[in-house]
Amino acid sequence: MSYINEIKSVVDTALAELEEVKAAGKVQNNPVSEESFLCRWVAQAVKKQRFGNKVAKDMTMWVQQGRSMGKNANIKGQMLHIANVYHHFFPEGDAHAPVTRDVFDALVSELEAADWMIHTEYEINRKVRVISDGQHSFAVCSVALAKCFNDQGELVKPLSLYVRGPEPWFIETVLQKGLLLTKVTDYKSIVKYHGEYQIWPNNQADTLVVLPDSLKP
Repeated sequence: MSYINEIKSVVDTALAELEEVKAAGKVQNNPVSEESFLCRWVAQAVKKQRFGNKVAKDMTMWVQQGRSMGKNANIKGQMLHIANVYHHFFPEGDAHAPVTRDVFDALVSELEAADWMIHTEYEINRKVRVISDGQHSFAVCSVALAKCFNDQGELVKPLSLYVRGPEPWFIETVLQKGLLLTKVTDYKSIVKYHGEYQIWPNNQADTLVVLPDSLKP
């Protein structure tokens, strides 16, 4: 099973079983009781290996958050947000239209219109620094760019994007182009002071995507 179907299964099952125990009167309808239930639910699901390895990292993170943060872990909020994003982009299974070069080029054009500095003409194969005097900047390795799209203009390999700028705005701009991103690092990437993100063929990332604020339920 793909990561997309696995993570949808986890959050859908958890939220459905939460509603079942609330309806049965076994859990009170308040945030503290709900968080307590979900913390236990995730811990038991991990212990019983109820779901596949693809979502083990996410579930382990929730267990750690639940133990350290208690009711402030907001596991329910995270699950609702994940469910909203993944069901929006993948309403049936994990199928999604191809990510195309035209979409990538449209993203670059929008960044240029917003006065970002764009670097897509050079190979990035070692640690580099972009001088921009504080201007937001966007870089992609020219060699990777050529290899990641096939002759039909469809993305066939994950492509790294190096970004220095306001993340919420960038995430929403990418979302408007129908793209989802995964984050590799906040700023310690091969391009100095830039975060590294990736776009994936058919948006089918094998790890949790960055969740856009506009798709919070």
